Amino acid sequence: MTRFLRSLLRKYCLTANTIRYRVEWPRLAAAMRVCGPVETLFDGGAGSGEFARRMLDHHLCRKVIALEPETFLLLQQNLGHRSEARLIEGSLLEVPLPDACVDLAMSTQVIEHIEDHERAVAEMARITRPGGWILITVPHPPEHFPQPGHVREGYTRQDLADLLSLFGCAPVHTDWFLTRPTTTRFLKACRLPLKGMYLPVAWADRETALTPEGRRLQEPFGILMLFHKRS
Repeated sequence: MTRFLRSLLRKYCLTANTIRYRVEWPRLAAAMRVCGPVETLFDGGAGSGEFARRMLDHHLCRKVIALEPETFLLLQQNLGHRSEARLIEGSLLEVPLPDACVDLAMSTQVIEHIEDHERAVAEMARITRPGGWILITVPHPPEHFPQPGHVREGYTRQDLADLLSLFGCAPVHTDWFLTRPTTTRFLKACRLPLKGMYLPVAWADRETALTPEGRRLQEPFGILMLFHKRS
């Protein structure tokens, strides 16, 4: 019964974990519409595998290679039964894959945790075929709340463009998510007793209805950029 009630509650309310999926996933899906569905997608730092699963379920890729160094057991639980998913326990600093073997390399909220982010991006570019794509989401400064695992506060659009240009990749699409109103509402809700651990879905969906420029103007916590690797 408790599990049922929790699943019902999650349909209408968001937690600290699920709010990110609610607002970031539409941005990822929109970026995939720019480049079109791909054959093989690499997810570097896949976490629980939630975004990789959605990419498969929405037919935005045919196969997924998901790499995760820390929560690999959780990744196995969630995606281990999928024949179209290959799971690797390893680091984005040394990806155990051959050159030019994927059509799109994705990393969501990962490289801000890595001191040597140039090496991580170099690995993503290395395994991406010429003419392929790199999709990255990271925090956008200033951060709305402290993140102890981050080695840098965030990246501007120019920061990411400069970083990816080192590896022959040019930006083709930019978007933003987790706007200041969304994070402010959530932080206020978290201060309330018990029920405040949840944020109504409708509150987060307000930013999804905005244009990319509308989100940019609302001090977003997150930025997404899609890059095209030169042939």
